[in-house]
Amino acid sequence: MRSHQVTIYKLFPMQFCRFSLFVLLFAVASARAGDLQVSGFGSIVGGTVLSGDGYWARLPEGAGQYQQGLELMSESRLALQANYALAEQWDFVGQFVARGHDQFEPKVAWLYGALTLSSDRQLKVGRLRLPVYQYSDVMDVGVTYPWLRVPSDAYSLAVTEFDGVMLSQRWNWQAGSTKFTIYSGQRDTDPNRLITAIEQYKNEQKFNIVGDFVGLGDIHTTKFYRDMRGLVLENSIDWLTLRFSYLKGRENFSYYDISPNGYRLRFGDEWLPTRFLDGSVQLDLKNFFVVAEWNYYQKIYKSWFTSVAYKAELWTPYVYLSGFKGTQRWAVDPLRLDDHYQSTGLGLRYDLAPRVALKTELTLFSDKGDAPVFIDRNRDGDTDATALAVSLDFSF
Repeated sequence: MRSHQVTIYKLFPMQFCRFSLFVLLFAVASARAGDLQVSGFGSIVGGTVLSGDGYWARLPEGAGQYQQGLELMSESRLALQANYALAEQWDFVGQFVARGHDQFEPKVAWLYGALTLSSDRQLKVGRLRLPVYQYSDVMDVGVTYPWLRVPSDAYSLAVTEFDGVMLSQRWNWQAGSTKFTIYSGQRDTDPNRLITAIEQYKNEQKFNIVGDFVGLGDIHTTKFYRDMRGLVLENSIDWLTLRFSYLKGRENFSYYDISPNGYRLRFGDEWLPTRFLDGSVQLDLKNFFVVAEWNYYQKIYKSWFTSVAYKAELWTPYVYLSGFKGTQRWAVDPLRLDDHYQSTGLGLRYDLAPRVALKTELTLFSDKGDAPVFIDRNRDGDTDATALAVSLDFSF
């Protein structure tokens, strides 16, 4: 175990610095091109577990896992976004993200063409962020919100991007504005890394003779989405923002056991209708910031979070409560309930500069379900944990 940790810590600066150098050189080279605008963001996140066997924030792609000792890879990230003006009304946008969870290998997150039809209307075609949550567009941009991470109990959808088309229209009123968005597309995930990791912890956890966690059983999950059609309605009136999103379509989920003989389908591989709803309310009252968000994934789960933050010049203390309740039965044991957990976060943000923030957060995780959420040495389904994390968020 010790040699593995040493490898992790050596890998972090090497890969991170390599991609940082690429970002810097690209930005300097492109600064001379008037039609090309380059921006970026990043977060260096370190965390540890104060009590419990481990803590997992259940972030997309399976990121956010913390065991004993200091972990620097799981949530750290660096991104580069390029916007190239092809013509007066056409722009081409690409966003590349390198995550510590993936050994800082750069991957394409967004890649689309945008046609500005008017000052209030825009059409996008390509790979886009799925706009189901209030903070969908900035989930990775830590400097834009008060928390160390967006409360992940309520941001648990296994897909964050889709391939398709999106049309947005904005109306400005005397008292505020209204934005209406419609979109359509599809997305394939093979494997679906988040669901695979979730089911691995439920299916088979491996421990050595002294009780140390040594790994997980091999499984494979896929999830395909077709005929995705959604809408988003957002109204802002002075200090109040109301947002509603709705998504429907078809999905195909498959769960495979892996053995020396190959893959064996345990269940799934059929197309089913699906719906996802999300509603949020946000209040910006002078120094106070209050937000609540709730969502429902048909026949799969319900989740929510609410938070209060107070901005006192450079300091922003905050608290949030969040929860997740699965509405399915546990795949491994259909007689037992699936996931049900809640989190409480206490944190503090300090603005070092207009685009740089230092944050710390204490997370209290309470597991109320039967299925284990993360490492479960006692095999009793109880994976309560307390975790502490610090982040440095920035944009450029």
